[in-house]
Amino acid sequence: MIRERLKETLSSLQQGIKNSDAVAINGSLQTLDELVCLHRSVLDPQLVHYLSRRSYEKAQMYLEATDGIPKGICGKPNIVKLDG
Repeated sequence: MIRERLKETLSSLQQGIKNSDAVAINGSLQTLDELVCLHRSVLDPQLVHYLSRRSYEKAQMYLEATDGIPKGICGKPNIVKLDG
């Protein structure tokens, strides 16, 4: 049930972004934050990670069981290798 609610809210967020609807975007973000806060203990830690880092596309891919979710740097400093 919580997974379906998260999916619906992520879809609403995407629709709000597509329509440049600030009210829908803010409402979706608030709902996502509340859902994570209330259900953190029953959610998979990887999903909590995506949602708390605001990686909403990855969270949606996770909920849809999509393979090949890209890895990010998650706040790690960028390391630039210089040749020479």
